[in-house]
Amino acid sequence: MKLIRIIAMLLALTVAILTVASAYAGSVNPQSWALPSVLAMIFPAMLLLTVILTILNLFICRKAAIVGVASLLCCLSPALDVCPLNFSEPAADSEPLTLLTYNVMQLTDFTGTSVSDSPNPTLRLLASSEADIIALQECYDIASIAAGEANRPLLDSISRHYPYRSYGARGQSLLSRFPFDEIILSRPNADDFRVRAFRIYIGADTITLFDVHLQSIGLTPDDKQLYRDLTRGDTQGRGIKGEIREIRSDLISKLTAAFRARALQTAALTDMIAETGGKCIVCGDFNDVPGCYALRSLAATGLRDAWRKSALGPAITYHANRLYFRIDHILYSPQLITPLRTRRLTWPYSDHYPVEMTFTLDNPATTQD
Repeated sequence: MKLIRIIAMLLALTVAILTVASAYAGSVNPQSWALPSVLAMIFPAMLLLTVILTILNLFICRKAAIVGVASLLCCLSPALDVCPLNFSEPAADSEPLTLLTYNVMQLTDFTGTSVSDSPNPTLRLLASSEADIIALQECYDIASIAAGEANRPLLDSISRHYPYRSYGARGQSLLSRFPFDEIILSRPNADDFRVRAFRIYIGADTITLFDVHLQSIGLTPDDKQLYRDLTRGDTQGRGIKGEIREIRSDLISKLTAAFRARALQTAALTDMIAETGGKCIVCGDFNDVPGCYALRSLAATGLRDAWRKSALGPAITYHANRLYFRIDHILYSPQLITPLRTRRLTWPYSDHYPVEMTFTLDNPATTQD
C-alpha cells in the first residue's frame, strides 16, 4: 500500500507540474520560444486529467489529492477561460444584439451528406439565423458559390434579412442588418493573414468590427493522416522511434512555424485596433486555443473574451481530422460592450462550428431596425 501511495504522489506531482505549465505556457512569445505554445494546446486535456486524478486520489492518497487541488487553484483563471461557469444571464439594459462568427469552408458540405440539387446546408443556417451581424471566414460571394435554383429562395431570404453585405476577395465577408463602411487598413492582407475591419452604424451608435483569419497550421493531407493514425494508436509498422521522428519533423515543426507567424500577425492586428479605436469587437478564426499567446496579447490591450464572460462550460469549434479545439473566438471592449450570452451552435456542415454572442451596447443610442 505504501508503494501505491508513493506512485500516486509521483504521478500527481508530474501531472500538476504539466498542468500548471500548460496553463501559462501561452504567456511565452513564440518568436522567442515556440515550444510552450505547443504545451498550451494540451491544457484542457491536462485540466481534465488533473480533476480525474484528484478524485481518484481522495481514495488512494490524500496528500496526492491535495497536490491536485493546489494545482487546480494555481491555474483557476486559465481553467475558467476553457470552462467558464456562467450559470445565469445578466439582464439587458438595452435592446440585445446578436453577432455570429462562422468559418463556412467556402460553403462546402463537410459531412458529405448533401444531395445534388438540394439547398446548401450552410445557406440554410444563414437564412434562418436571427443574428443581427454575421462575420464569415472562407466565404466569397455566396451567390456565385451557391448558384442553382435550389438555393435561390435561401439567397433571397438572406438578401432581405441582411440588406447590407460585403464579400471579400480573401474570404472575409459581412452580412448585416445595419449599414456599415469598410475601414481601409494600413497593412495589406497576405495569404496567411486575412483581416477586414468595418464601422457598423447601429442607430446613432457605432461599433468597429474586425473579422480575422489568422495563420493556419498548414498540415498536408499526409500530416493529417499521420495525426489520425497516432491518435488511433496505429503506428503502421513505424515503431516508437519512427513516430517520434515524424511528429518532430512533420507536426511539431509546422505547429511552431504557425505559432511564430500568428505572433507577428497579432502584433499587426493590435496596431490596427489601436489605429481605429471606438467600440470594438474582434472575431473570427484565430486558429489557436484559449490562453494562447495571440489571445493574451489582445487581452493586454484591454479586450476580453466573450466566452469567458458569458458562456457555460467548455466547447470545441473545430472538429475535423480528430483535432478538437476551440479556435474561433469573439473578443470585445468591456467598457463599451456587455456580452449577455455566448454559445456554440451545433451545425456540422463546415469543419468549424458557428459561435454566437448576444450583447448590449453600453449607453447606446436608439437602435434602428
